[in-house]
Amino acid sequence: MNTKSIAIVVWIAFFLVPQTSLAAQKGSLKSNPEMTQALREGRPPADFIYWTTGRGNAPDAVIGLDPQWKQTARLWRNIGPASEEVNKLIKGTMPYFEREPEASDIVTPDGEVIGVYWSSIHHVPVEMGAGNTVKVFKPQSNNRD
Repeated sequence: MNTKSIAIVVWIAFFLVPQTSLAAQKGSLKSNPEMTQALREGRPPADFIYWTTGRGNAPDAVIGLDPQWKQTARLWRNIGPASEEVNKLIKGTMPYFEREPEASDIVTPDGEVIGVYWSSIHHVPVEMGAGNTVKVFKPQSNNRD
């Protein structure tokens, strides 16, 4: 191998591999109309653990995660398994301008659905961490659809 080939290999390893590995750590939200209907009818998945962010009984968002996963983003409060409190928080989620809350699946980079996201604002970062941890960030109005 000549010096030019070695330089190209080093450049590829240094610049492309780290970006590729970081990109693989991003989860996503995928719209789920059936889950939207279920949550509006007061039927949140019973096997999820729920978290909320925002004001007391008028949250900005509610998420439910498979118990194998743990939410590690700041500014979220754990409210436990499905309950009457979860239903009250879902019903109290704030609209954003004219947009009513809707449900989205929380999806890993591999396409596995690990939970549900309920809010009027749907462009929020989702980061996957080590040991089945996930950061679903607090929605912000500058993340507006």
